[in-house]
Amino acid sequence: MIRDRIGMSRKSFFLLVLFILFVLQANGQSWSMTGRLYDDQVNPLVSGTVVLLNPVDSTMEFFGITNAQGQFEIRNIKEGSYLLQASFMGFHTFYNPVRIPRAEGSDVGDIVMQPLPVDLEGAEVVGEAVPLQIHGDTVVYNAAAFKTRPDAMTEELLKKLPGVEVDRAGNIKALGEDVNIVYVDGKEFFGSDPTVATRNIPADAIDKVKVYDKKSDESEFTGIDDGTRNKTINLELKEDKKKGVFGDVLAGYGTGQHYKASGKVYRFTDKIQMAGLGMINNVNEYGFSFNDYLDFNGGIAAMKGGGGSAKISMGGDNAFPINFGQPVDGLATTGAGGLNFSYSTDKHNRTYISYLINGSDKDLEQLTRTERYTEEGSFTTSDQTVQNTGNMAHRINFGLRRRIDSTHNLIFSGNMGLMYNDLARLQETGNMIGEELVSSLLSDRVEQSDRISGNLSGTYYRMIGKNKSVLKFSADGNFSKSLDQIRIDNQTNYIPGNEPDLFNQYQDNRTDQSSLSLVAAYTQKIGKGLYLDPVVRLGGTLEQLDRVQGPLDNGMVPVDSVSPAFNKDYRWIRPGFNFRWNTKKSQLSVGIMAEFGTLENSLNQVPYPESALRYFTPTFSWDYSAAAGRKFNIYYSSSVNTPTVSQLLPVVNYLNPLNIYYGNPSLAPEYKHNLMVHWLIFDQFSFTSFMMALSGGYTSDKINWSTTVTDDLVQISTLTNVDWDYQSRLNLDFSTPIRKLGIKVNLDVEESWNRGMNLVNDVNNIYNTLNHRYSLSADNRKKKKWDVESGLGMTLTNTWYDIQESLNNRYFDLSWFGDIRYTPSEKWHFEVTADVTSYSDLGVDESIQVPLLRAEASYFFLAHHRGVLTLSGFDLLDRNQNVQRISELNYLRETRSNTMGRYVMLTFKYRLNKMAREGGIKVDMHKRR
Repeated sequence: MIRDRIGMSRKSFFLLVLFILFVLQANGQSWSMTGRLYDDQVNPLVSGTVVLLNPVDSTMEFFGITNAQGQFEIRNIKEGSYLLQASFMGFHTFYNPVRIPRAEGSDVGDIVMQPLPVDLEGAEVVGEAVPLQIHGDTVVYNAAAFKTRPDAMTEELLKKLPGVEVDRAGNIKALGEDVNIVYVDGKEFFGSDPTVATRNIPADAIDKVKVYDKKSDESEFTGIDDGTRNKTINLELKEDKKKGVFGDVLAGYGTGQHYKASGKVYRFTDKIQMAGLGMINNVNEYGFSFNDYLDFNGGIAAMKGGGGSAKISMGGDNAFPINFGQPVDGLATTGAGGLNFSYSTDKHNRTYISYLINGSDKDLEQLTRTERYTEEGSFTTSDQTVQNTGNMAHRINFGLRRRIDSTHNLIFSGNMGLMYNDLARLQETGNMIGEELVSSLLSDRVEQSDRISGNLSGTYYRMIGKNKSVLKFSADGNFSKSLDQIRIDNQTNYIPGNEPDLFNQYQDNRTDQSSLSLVAAYTQKIGKGLYLDPVVRLGGTLEQLDRVQGPLDNGMVPVDSVSPAFNKDYRWIRPGFNFRWNTKKSQLSVGIMAEFGTLENSLNQVPYPESALRYFTPTFSWDYSAAAGRKFNIYYSSSVNTPTVSQLLPVVNYLNPLNIYYGNPSLAPEYKHNLMVHWLIFDQFSFTSFMMALSGGYTSDKINWSTTVTDDLVQISTLTNVDWDYQSRLNLDFSTPIRKLGIKVNLDVEESWNRGMNLVNDVNNIYNTLNHRYSLSADNRKKKKWDVESGLGMTLTNTWYDIQESLNNRYFDLSWFGDIRYTPSEKWHFEVTADVTSYSDLGVDESIQVPLLRAEASYFFLAHHRGVLTLSGFDLLDRNQNVQRISELNYLRETRSNTMGRYVMLTFKYRLNKMAREGGIKVDMHKRR
């Protein structure tokens, strides 16, 4: 009965979202407007913007872009009075009031733009609100033309910009391409995570948003195009925000003793950028970036098997911490803080440094079921885990950019990190064949680990003759030191009913790693658009693992046979040259490279035979831009991956008696080949985009597992080189507005395939994994009061095994989300968010449904709406749980974890805005005519 009611509620909410989404724009007749845009010589102006503004607040209502003939068309215009605005870079902005419908007809005729008579660079223009201007692949948006809530963050502003998409995890796509770089006034902001800027800087601080293709540092300095392009967003701040201090503070308390608090303060000038962020909560909201979360939880393996992309950010008070359908596991109390400072004299010379601190204390309860396959059949491993983890991380990022003169350029950057981790875990494991328990383990583990790491890199460019010759030197160094101390009590039972085997032990692992690489390169122009780049790279990696292990009793005396000291020393040189051919529309690069290396390993100071490595590592790339928004790229690369010290160490690790591991000092390096084809079409007139990315990889001497399963179902695993491994992936992304319905739809398709080989009981097991991921979402285009979005996602995974064809696996996951945001006035904001994820295993006839419902209401008050009172509810159905599934090698695994449940919270936020008194007179250079 309860499940039926929930199903009915889900369907009702789904229908409500669709109803609002598809009829929001359908309340009344609509009209269209056409015309032509010319310069003063009656030449058509291409990619000019023609906008209908709201005459009250100058926000954009409808717009059109001129084509190659200067023609424009604006469709589905609602009846009313507007201000017609036409703009083009280098020309006066044209204004004319209009009434829709026009008695004269839909064609407004020819609009002749007048060129600017004087150089306006450096003049402050007041009163202009040109919504967007297009110049090639660069689009500049005026933030004043897009209305947001008083306390909105930049992410909300980006969602309102035509051609820009932001998903629920904060990932940004602009003009059909992913955005991985976000600058604030052209400067780095807290490192490389774009969401730190978009989810923490207020929208009302932004003057303009510039979307452009950033070239590499080398290309920008030398003028020699290397084909590198990164879709980048630059947030240009308002001038008054550079004359004072602004930010906000937030505090909230809710049911179940849940709480959160945060504070942000910013100080910007033309030369100085300062920011301070801080937060603490016990509602599973992690600080700053998803990479920090991964570091706290043991790297990417902690999130393996999750569906969809996931990114965690500090976020505003309205931002949820992780992508829909994949809640954070466990119950965590987290805190984070950061300071950012940047000083620049001009755009080529700046210094920056930032400090981040993250900490968490998490309680986790987890149930894992793993189905493993052998040639004889299959068996099941069940794990019940209760653990507590405590983490603290400090990070410093710094850099220097120095343009010495027009022929000398220096770039210097680095980072340092210090991490502390504590873990206490009680785990019960059982291996079963059918319903029969064969072996079991009760493990009580305490672990402490500390790690310090750093990176330092620098590049020097010397230009010899403009665009003819360039000399480049660069160096990159990395180091890390870690100490991992483990204390563990094991009770192992191999025959049910017998006395357990008790073994208490300790293991201390000290790992040191350092690497250095040096590059010397010379670029010589040998013809029109032709360049030759001889290059020499050399470097090395030194890894050392010292392990001390033994029983906890007898005074913790180490056992020499399992307390090794293992060293890996790899030194290499990579000579070669690149041939480049640049034209106006394309860049072709062919690299002839080789790698010559020497690998030396030793165990307890006894050396293994030295290995001399010789590899041919060519590269190829071709970038072609037929026109603005039309790009085709093809890339090929090859690389060598040497095994790590933990993969090479030939000493048995007996911490888990049911899963014993040892390395293989005879491992050969992996030899990888990767090919990628990328095709992008973006129509700036309709804001329709299509992207296709096809990639494939082949690895010879792939390092993979060799596992032996005993009669007691004990797994003894080591590593070996298998002959091959194949991977491929296809991504399709299509986005287009449906103007008649007033919506924008987005379709994503991802197909991935992996064919690999591992050994099970000395038998080659060839496995194939085929993943299908599809998602379809739609949202309303005009978001003045309503912001509605809904979408469906589907994942189908097929895995089949060579050793047991009858035990092939297929499982199916389906997810749906719906968001409704309504802002009826400047004082109120309402929001309802729903997610439903269904996990269905077609082979076991079992399904799990996880509905998650959230809602909030905000009231804005005080002067300039600086105060915000928000009542929010999380997991209102109290059905939230974390489920992860993964199928690879010779096993299928499902993990269920506890996670945040229902609570209601009241928060108060106050916006800080202390500005210095302004001097001087602003000049309005563009009066409306």
